[in-house]
Amino acid sequence: YLDIDKKFPNKLVNILKIDSKLIDNYKIVLDSKELNSSDFKLSLTYSHNKLLARLENLKSGAVVLYKRYKIPKFDIYPFLIHYLSYDLNNKLGFDEVPWIKRKLVYSVYMAPKESAIFISDITLKYRKRIISGGLNVFPKWANREQTELYYTKFLEKGPILYKYNIFTGQRSRIFDSKGMLIVSDVQGDNLLLTLAIDEQPDIYLFNTKSRSLQQITKYSGIDVNGQFYEDGIIFISDRLGYPNVYLKDKSGGVSRFVYHGRNHISVSAYKNLVVLSSRETNKAFDNNTFNLFLIDKNRDKLKRLTYGGKNMLPTFCDNGNTILFIKESKFSSKFGIIRLRKNRIFYTNLNRRIQGFDF
Repeated sequence: YLDIDKKFPNKLVNILKIDSKLIDNYKIVLDSKELNSSDFKLSLTYSHNKLLARLENLKSGAVVLYKRYKIPKFDIYPFLIHYLSYDLNNKLGFDEVPWIKRKLVYSVYMAPKESAIFISDITLKYRKRIISGGLNVFPKWANREQTELYYTKFLEKGPILYKYNIFTGQRSRIFDSKGMLIVSDVQGDNLLLTLAIDEQPDIYLFNTKSRSLQQITKYSGIDVNGQFYEDGIIFISDRLGYPNVYLKDKSGGVSRFVYHGRNHISVSAYKNLVVLSSRETNKAFDNNTFNLFLIDKNRDKLKRLTYGGKNMLPTFCDNGNTILFIKESKFSSKFGIIRLRKNRIFYTNLNRRIQGFDF
């Protein structure tokens, strides 16, 4: 049962409805007629960008949550509700959903040879363009606090890697290259880069403090999309004549990491779980199908997560129970959110083509 004051903005209620669906653990009853069948009463009072929330157990009379939330300006109102939803979920004893509080950064194609970088909340109700002008691609958060990000800007003389502070707007030049230049993963001061220094893409380790550059893979084919994994690095390589997931362990040995399927395009791993995007058709003049598959390495078990379409760039969120990905169509993209334990997928539409994202 939701009890709100008359000045409470409808936008906040709408975000709360979306959050309850995304989390998929609690149900906020908006119709007072359902009061008798509801166990909890949530009272919300909003004034001057401040939200007071009170959650009461109607059976016991106990106050489960009493908390005040504040935002500096109203345009970031979705985060106000996301923080409340996170606390409600915890107080009601369900799985933690830290991802719902995080910011999404993504690059969108605006015109030929032009793309802009935006930050938003998970529902895309809040969106802010932070970088524009030219081709700005492959955004990647630089820290856990999500205050800075890396991105690549392509110029005629070659790509440049920048670091950007989303609060101050300060931009610093990190690395130049004449060929491919992509940050695929960040671990403190260490960046995994995909570089094509000699026109051949390989994985490199770059330390932003010491400015040292170490080549991790050296192969005559394609090695891309490196990610830190336990004591090693996983990446995509065509060493078998088609792209597949490989692991370079701490001893320096390289071995095939996934033995299910072929034509793997992108990969993300969380502990014993691996999610990958795999091309399932080979059409030269038509759209191909890319589906997501989940692999539990401990059980040697494969599970299909999507059916049909172009499902790309899967990324595990904080707790390994949620996966974010892009579903592409001819002229636009949408973000997909997979709740693994609930076996449910939610989509948020964006009427433009997404180039890349990080969460």
